[in-house]
Amino acid sequence: MDENKIILIVYKHDEAAYQRLAKQITLLQPPVLHGRPLTIELAAVAGTGNKAAAYNAAMEQSDARYKVYLDDDILFLHPALLQMIVQAFDTTERAGMIGIWGSSLPLHGDFRHAQKNYGHYVWRDPQNGKNHHVFGAPGVWFQRVQAVDGSCLATCVDVPWDEEVDEAFLATAHACALRAKGWETYVPVRLKQSMAFIATHPSAYFSKEQEVFEQARKGFLSRYQKQLYPLVSILIPAYNQPEFCKEALESALKQDYPNTEILIGDDSTDQRVYEALRPLIETHDNIHYYYRGNLEGEDASKNVHFLLNECHGEYVNLLFHDDLIYPNKISKMMAYFAEDVDQEIAFVTSRRDFINADGGSLGEIPGYGGVQDAAFNSWKLCRKMLMYQENFIGEMSTVLLRKSLLWQKDAFCVGRFCGYQENSMGDISTWLELLKDGRTCVFLNESLSAFRDHPQQNTHQPDTFLLSYLDWLNLLVLAHIHQVYLGDEDAFREACRNWDKRSRQRQAFLQEHVSAERQPLLDIYLQEMEAVEAGDFSQVIQLCRQYMVSAGAVSMGN
Repeated sequence: MDENKIILIVYKHDEAAYQRLAKQITLLQPPVLHGRPLTIELAAVAGTGNKAAAYNAAMEQSDARYKVYLDDDILFLHPALLQMIVQAFDTTERAGMIGIWGSSLPLHGDFRHAQKNYGHYVWRDPQNGKNHHVFGAPGVWFQRVQAVDGSCLATCVDVPWDEEVDEAFLATAHACALRAKGWETYVPVRLKQSMAFIATHPSAYFSKEQEVFEQARKGFLSRYQKQLYPLVSILIPAYNQPEFCKEALESALKQDYPNTEILIGDDSTDQRVYEALRPLIETHDNIHYYYRGNLEGEDASKNVHFLLNECHGEYVNLLFHDDLIYPNKISKMMAYFAEDVDQEIAFVTSRRDFINADGGSLGEIPGYGGVQDAAFNSWKLCRKMLMYQENFIGEMSTVLLRKSLLWQKDAFCVGRFCGYQENSMGDISTWLELLKDGRTCVFLNESLSAFRDHPQQNTHQPDTFLLSYLDWLNLLVLAHIHQVYLGDEDAFREACRNWDKRSRQRQAFLQEHVSAERQPLLDIYLQEMEAVEAGDFSQVIQLCRQYMVSAGAVSMGN
């Protein structure tokens, strides 16, 4: 591969158009990379027959590192276009292809309806000679995209073009092929006066040929479905209660998203759960069942970590065995992840229904969202959650999240915030941890799951109430000392006073019903309330530090 060479490969339909473009190419400034000029070559491939096959033949015949693929009906090329291209490859992380106009790629594959478009596309109407400008979203320099227009493309790595897709999707298919090998596609975010080129036809992005485009889209989807629909792992930590487990599994199997695996970690004290699930396990290849052997129910966090280590999905939905998810939950939430080109979304959540032991409705839990789907500022959301000690995001079953964000150092972590591993309410600490770096939370204004309330839940046990009150105050202290969400003193003190008001509502109940084993923790809880009431917040922090260290905190800050 010649690092000092760039070749322009023109897909030649018309001799006059080709000669006009060839003249434009002579006006291009020779690119310079790290002080060395690059040699420019020109090649034409026949514009009849399969475009991908023609590109593959030209790619195989050239030893140039940089290859620019052009349609012959381009009227104008910016003189500094080649310099921009080689500079982009040199400075942009894992750039394998550079285009002029691109976008995110919806799950359905129709890039014309993408949520995010980038670049600057210009075409000239042959009827009146008027230029039509289309501008994408603003940006600084180069923007990563998932789909791209094929009029003007450049590559720095040789990956075969797919000869089985329609021309409208050829460039996007190539972006998919590159991404499968670890390379990304980018487009420049430019102003009108620095337009890169002018074509004589609108891009496929603006196609109005519905029937032809729809046929091309279906063909593209059939070949790239796995890449467009990344694997989602639905993890079910089970403990006894076979009927609930069966209903949860059935709800996971009803998902209309086409690429899921279901992992069941069974900590039950007997074989009743397995026997209830066995007919489903034996008839569905995407179910993976693990019997972990008569473990204590409160050890559910270890079960979750076990399932995270066993699953293969890029995205994870933890489905507790007594909850349900609705058939369109994964597909609705993955639609947002699919177009998250910059990987800004940590997780997607939604409204959820509240049901009783028999599945009867107890109403809807609205959560944080408004009257429509929305992405929220994570700090504002988490600050409010800590300030009022309310779970506005939802339980584990409600949320679909990006699995890679759960990896910390050398293990998957759930229920950890700022180094402290807690077991009473792992959802809250997980949301706080995943959002502390400024990632986005998307809230969908539709109930997509059901949270079941029944007498056997740990959350109804006095000891669990006590642990949750202790951990809420621990989270307030951690947020304050790590300067996350509650860094300012006034907000921290207000949150502590709100905690005290809530705690006192349960004080008498806890003093009467907490087990003898938890009496030392009850003493800490009472001391913490006294310290808050006295306004001695240094003592509050000290008491929480002592408790968290004794509970095995990983990092307590300064």
